[in-house]
Amino acid sequence: MLVVSRKENESIRIEPVDGVDPSLTLREAFARGSIVVKLQHVGTRRVRLLIEAPVALRIVRSASPSTEDGDAAAADPVAADLTASQKE
Repeated sequence: MLVVSRKENESIRIEPVDGVDPSLTLREAFARGSIVVKLQHVGTRRVRLLIEAPVALRIVRSASPSTEDGDAAAADPVAADLTASQKE
């Protein structure tokens, strides 16, 4: 489980962790469970999301387009790998 806050124009990306075959079908990727996104709090300038996902997936917090240094694929250096928190 991961709790993340996002402001307007910020995003998250859900992707396979290293070592997972990227050619998996959706059925294979979700065989260990689905992704659950719960809107935990709505503030005046940001929302807080609670995300639960299978161990084979990682959540990457992407920076807002206005803060990126010209690299459209740049991501926040903090990649929230769900692997450790899902071993509960």
